[in-house]
Amino acid sequence: MNLSGEASSGPRVLTARHISADISLPETNNEINSTLLCHSYDQDPDFETYFAALQTYAWVIFACGLVVLLIICALYIITLRSAVKHWRDQIHHVAVVLSIYPIVAASALVMIVVPRSRLPAEAVAQEAVMVALYHFFCSVIAECGGTEQFVRSAGGADLETRVMPCCCWPCCVIPRPKLHKGSLMWLRYLVLQIPIIQGIIYFILITIWSEDFMLYQGNFVYFQPFIAASILSGMWGVVMCVRAAISVGRAPRPRFLVIQLVLIIVKLQCGLAKSVPNMANLSCVMKLHPGVFASLINNCIMMLEMLLISIWAWRVYSSPPGKDMENVQRDRIVVAVLEDNMRSIEVKSIKEGIDNKSFNNNVPEI
Repeated sequence: MNLSGEASSGPRVLTARHISADISLPETNNEINSTLLCHSYDQDPDFETYFAALQTYAWVIFACGLVVLLIICALYIITLRSAVKHWRDQIHHVAVVLSIYPIVAASALVMIVVPRSRLPAEAVAQEAVMVALYHFFCSVIAECGGTEQFVRSAGGADLETRVMPCCCWPCCVIPRPKLHKGSLMWLRYLVLQIPIIQGIIYFILITIWSEDFMLYQGNFVYFQPFIAASILSGMWGVVMCVRAAISVGRAPRPRFLVIQLVLIIVKLQCGLAKSVPNMANLSCVMKLHPGVFASLINNCIMMLEMLLISIWAWRVYSSPPGKDMENVQRDRIVVAVLEDNMRSIEVKSIKEGIDNKSFNNNVPEI
């Protein structure tokens, strides 16, 4: 056989001897190949690759995010100016509490623009919320007139410890101490540990992440119990403080709710966004890893949520500090009943004294 002649006679198909050239082979499963290619994309892409994958949508997303951030910053200034009229004594606490909305929105925008900054930006957003929780606690104490006035207003009432998240069994056996300076100091330490513990944990996580991204991915789950225990215990202290403030006639619940929503967003919602690509077999969108695309969508939603909550916070802080008139009226009724009882007892004792005196005067001397 002339091999050179065979080679120059045109294109030919080479097959194994046990396979006939006339048999058609099955086509490759393109869906499986596309899924494998999708998950082969980098979970931590650089900016150039990320920008090229977004194509023309990048400028639209970045511009809209910047506009939303500017609106939230404007709402922060407007809300702070309105709060000065009614919260002058604790305005520095209110300023820190209100700052979480632009900080969280700015962190979300940074994560949208630079996906590799996700962990540091998350740490900044969550630490801002933890610091705001402590300042909210301080503002509630200041609203009640300080520690001493708070204790006097409580009138020796019990501190309600069986509240969220320790309101169910086996936490129902937790004792209820008296509301005094020591118990308020214990609540302060319980809330203060949140920013400290969370800051230490995220410092360790960022150190691991900077060394090896995959090492961070594999070991993050081991830090979750410590993060959850710190947040739940601190929230327990804040809820107890809010319940005690309500018992003396204050109404801090709306302001507490706007902080709770941000905490739920930065913790639960972001955690679910990270878990969705692992729980479901998602396809690629715009040549991005499903985890990166889920993070992009979550951050866009989070910025819109911060805008809505900022509007709500403006409505809450633009009004003067409210009072729970139902509790105040109930306390006044109790005090009035007690005063009437004491007055009736005093009148009765006076009458008995007069009767005894007249009886002694009428007794003849022997």
